[in-house]
Amino acid sequence: MSSYNIELNSKPNKGSDEQTLLLRITIDRKHARLKLDHAIKTTHFNPNPKQNKYVRQTHKQHKIINGDIEDKIQNAKDVVKELLKEKKLVTAKIIKQRLLHPETQSFFDFAEEHIASLKRNNKIGNYKKFSVVNNSLKAFIKDEDLAFLQIDGKFLSDFQSFLESQGKSQNTIHGYLRKVRAIYYKAIGEGLVDQTNNPFFSFKLKLGTVTRTRLNEDEIKAIVELELPKDSLIWHIKNAFLFSFYNAGIRASDLIMMQWKNIADGRLTYEMHKTQKVHSVKLLEKPKSILDNYNANDPEHYIFPFFKNDIDYSDPLFLHNQISAKTALLNKYLKQIATKAKISKNISTHTARHSFADIARKKIDNLYNLSKTLGHSSLKITEAYLANFDEDAIDDTLDNVFN
Repeated sequence: MSSYNIELNSKPNKGSDEQTLLLRITIDRKHARLKLDHAIKTTHFNPNPKQNKYVRQTHKQHKIINGDIEDKIQNAKDVVKELLKEKKLVTAKIIKQRLLHPETQSFFDFAEEHIASLKRNNKIGNYKKFSVVNNSLKAFIKDEDLAFLQIDGKFLSDFQSFLESQGKSQNTIHGYLRKVRAIYYKAIGEGLVDQTNNPFFSFKLKLGTVTRTRLNEDEIKAIVELELPKDSLIWHIKNAFLFSFYNAGIRASDLIMMQWKNIADGRLTYEMHKTQKVHSVKLLEKPKSILDNYNANDPEHYIFPFFKNDIDYSDPLFLHNQISAKTALLNKYLKQIATKAKISKNISTHTARHSFADIARKKIDNLYNLSKTLGHSSLKITEAYLANFDEDAIDDTLDNVFN
């Protein structure tokens, strides 16, 4: 499973003709190199040793150095045994990390276990997001090992600057740092990291202003009245967008996977893909009239023709990728719909949900009812969601006071 070799560093030490000895750890053709505490001249190095005689007898300390090398290789083998006993991921980098910092936990080791757990539990969205963040951290530190003790306020600030240099938005950076924090707090919760070293006590995450594009009733009407070729893809996408709006803003993932079996007794009932919670709404006349355009012969068939009925979508990773691809397709055509309807806003599948929430909050005075209609699990989520519409609320208040 693992192999261990001794190499010489490619460059001599500064001001010397000696080169540092390296332990090369290899697992599955991937390497990690660990600097040893000895440096020798190339003439004393044996690249093809017998009986682990890496340093030739011509070196006066060859017995001591060869003994230290054997000890270090044995330590590496012991680490592998420990990791296997703990049922943890075994990689060359993790072995190196344990050898370098036996008293500390590797962030990458712990993060990769968390990511693997997300995949095993079919939480594919989070699996992909945490994988991206973990890869960004590796790119930031040039793929070296990372111990939890290395993560302090300066490290987080430098990582933030690194992400900014890549052109990422403030909100994207906020999301990345939140995931780093989530892994850090999980390690604290499992007793692997001391809470007193928590860098997030002093380092504050900054969230930028979130702009939620929403349409007013006149703009929704313009889409309704937009004439498009029947049975064309853009016509189906217009129908799906309006169906989402009329049913309290169905998320794209749920809209794409909606089947005829979700409709019964005048209600639309489905499990929300994002939260795995069942949501049920009364079907009114407008969404019913959209459904009249489609064939409801088989309850297992999809309502809108974005997924194919003869394809198996049971693999979570395949399903996630297909939802992402179809959502991108819908968003592409929604921009065309906006242009044709003479709407200057940049609309997407989520605009239906934002539009419903904004129009509904102006018409009803019951936050609890609105929260349940949107399928939120708490009023706090609804309040945070609506907070982005506060500018309109301020304008309405001033109009009522002074006009």
